[in-house]
Amino acid sequence: MRPDERETVIVIDRHGQTTELRGWRRWLAAGAGYLVAVLVAMAGLALLLGLAVTFAMVMVVAVPLAIVLALIAYATGYLKVDVRRDRF
Repeated sequence: MRPDERETVIVIDRHGQTTELRGWRRWLAAGAGYLVAVLVAMAGLALLLGLAVTFAMVMVVAVPLAIVLALIAYATGYLKVDVRRDRF
């Protein structure tokens, strides 16, 4: 049995006109499509990485700073914590 030697074709149908891309034009169109897909994926990964780094910096810097400032406020009397046990 002979293998099927038909060439892969990209078919574009616009406004009733059919265009077939063969040979180097098909390779160029496929390469451009892959390039666009990779660029979109990289932009999405960069966005997710930026969000993750921002969240990590908030957790590493802002949360401990808020805790330290609350402890300083409590020690100096600016933060009043009143616990009443005889309420009921």
